[in-house]
Amino acid sequence: MVLAVLIVYPLGTLLLQIVFPHLFDFIPSWKFSFTPFLQVFSDSQNLDSVINSLLLGLISALIATVLGTLTAFTARSMPSTLRKIMELAIWVIFFTPSYVIAEGWLILMQDGGIAAQLFHLQNGWSSWFFTSQGLVIVMGLRYFPFVHFAMTQAIQNISPQLLSAARILGASRWKVFLRVWMPLLAPAWLSGASIAFAEGFGDFGFAAAITPQMQIPLITYQIYSALNQAPVNYSVAAGLSLVVVIVTALALMLQFWWLKKRSYSTINSGSKEVTSPGKRNNGWGLRTLSGLLLLVALGLPVGSTFSASLWKTWSGGISITNWTFAHYSALFAYSGDGFQALLRSGGYALVAAFVTALLALFMAWHMSFRNTSVGKILNVVTMSTMAIPGVVLAVGFVFAWNATWLIPLHLVLYGTYWCLGLAYIAGSLPYAVRLQLGAMSQISPNLLSAAQVLGAKSGVILREIILPLVKTTAISTFLITFTGTLFELPASSLLYPAGQPPFPVLIASKFNAFEWSEGAALTMVGLVIVIGLYGAGSFMLTREKSMTGSEEADTTRTMKETANETMQVAST
Repeated sequence: MVLAVLIVYPLGTLLLQIVFPHLFDFIPSWKFSFTPFLQVFSDSQNLDSVINSLLLGLISALIATVLGTLTAFTARSMPSTLRKIMELAIWVIFFTPSYVIAEGWLILMQDGGIAAQLFHLQNGWSSWFFTSQGLVIVMGLRYFPFVHFAMTQAIQNISPQLLSAARILGASRWKVFLRVWMPLLAPAWLSGASIAFAEGFGDFGFAAAITPQMQIPLITYQIYSALNQAPVNYSVAAGLSLVVVIVTALALMLQFWWLKKRSYSTINSGSKEVTSPGKRNNGWGLRTLSGLLLLVALGLPVGSTFSASLWKTWSGGISITNWTFAHYSALFAYSGDGFQALLRSGGYALVAAFVTALLALFMAWHMSFRNTSVGKILNVVTMSTMAIPGVVLAVGFVFAWNATWLIPLHLVLYGTYWCLGLAYIAGSLPYAVRLQLGAMSQISPNLLSAAQVLGAKSGVILREIILPLVKTTAISTFLITFTGTLFELPASSLLYPAGQPPFPVLIASKFNAFEWSEGAALTMVGLVIVIGLYGAGSFMLTREKSMTGSEEADTTRTMKETANETMQVAST
């Protein structure tokens, strides 16, 4: 019922709108027509947005794959301290919303921006950046963490015996890379590249920040424009949303089809983790390249944003006499717009994170340990929803909770806190469920069976057995949902109550109004909160793991004793 309300109903109304274009008129009509979908390809601007998004998504995924491979192999040979610093920087890039990265690049590269002031560059020097070529480079720098995370674990899982065998037989390092590494890492490459493409094709953040500046039509911004024009063009928004869903699903299906063609197994009972190559391959060249990459991908946009947040006026530039903390002081004024928006988003994020973690725990438990048709339906819905971009789900909420048939039922939730809060939960829940499923796959069903034999009810099993065993994943789910909701832009832009903008909407509005310093100050406060939560989460998880490690011996001994007693009872 929860998934039906949060996901199935909104997406169902979206699909209905495509074939019944007048269903959401003031006087609804069930007249069938396929015109809305055809308008996507008959209107030149809509068609350009689809083609641009496809090309930019493909090229940015290719760039992200190259960069992610570079950082993953570099991390393999780095000392522990440097590796942790590098991983922290990549996690910050991963958590930082794309529109924040895009605005930082605009502050740096525009005429009169930070780069022009530092190096006394004339207007027009960065015209190349405000084209599709510049945009695709920035997108690749934003999406490479997806490839990095997929590659890191895959590299660790490759048996060193395979590499040693190739070197013994006379293969050079380059040939080992081409004939051993590349074939065995194909699943990781496909996984990271497909996610990077899906993110690039359906990303609303870059579209919202870049499209007004570069005049490059992108499909997600076309959807947003269709819902914000007068009169509202629901049918075009629905048709474009269907295109986004189809393209994203095809990208993921292509990945699954490729992986089924052959086996990529690299882990067996004799496998050992790949260790650092040591002095023989200290990798200083790779480390230097990776350091420059992180400087460009994170240091330049974030540094530019921080610098701009300290300027009294934009025209005053980087002069020391133009620095001030007035924008931060105004932000923390209780009656100010910035502080109120931060409070709203913080409240949304707190409620959404708590509800999402709770629902994910319950649903994952049902899907893992109850072999019912409901569990199979939950599995299909959560998997399929992960391929749906946030802007499409937000459009579904616009249709679903603004329908005329809801008026007599007093359930028109569009434009209320309820609608936006439900959208936040709907966007986070599928990912949270999949994370919990991974944790619960390591729990033996015998533990639950023993509890049921002793009379424990479902609530007791969840509270006393399931939750203690998966609490680290529950903490991670809570923190990921909180940080994601705090900076979530598509649903926030389309569904927020009038006059009550959430934090990301206020940031975007400041930049769109060319109030660069105010928007930069808001952005920096949000980034500090995200980094602080990352640190708090890492501390909590490390502390939890250390406590678990100290209790592991007692737990193992208790489980062995229980197993021996069970065997004696079975023998009797």
